Amino acid sequence: MLAKAVRKERATLSDLLERALALPPGHDRDLALHEARKQAKATRYAAEAAVPALGDPAAGLVKGAKNLQNLLGDHQDSVMARQALRELADQAHAAGESAFTYGVLHEREERRAAAVEAELPDALRACGAGP
Repeated sequence: MLAKAVRKERATLSDLLERALALPPGHDRDLALHEARKQAKATRYAAEAAVPALGDPAAGLVKGAKNLQNLLGDHQDSVMARQALRELADQAHAAGESAFTYGVLHEREERRAAAVEAELPDALRACGAGP
């Protein structure tokens, strides 16, 4: 029963992440990836609770889910940074100042998020099927 519960959490994570990555880049995708991050956390916690009973397979899932959680956290950090940079650019523009640097930083954050997204399918596969 415990293994089945952990597998269910892992399957939900897989479904959420695959659906998120199928969306075009933008707000909806960012929200879906944030939901996948929450599920990675739930999967990790379920697997951590199962380690004493299920051993190495659960421990492997813990490691993989933690990696996914970290990657998705990096992505969410980039989403929030881009939002802040847009707001700062708007303020600078309204004050008659150059907003160019904010645009450059925004582009760097977009590239950072894209790089994280490119890592996600491999990170999900590294989670394996779980216990």
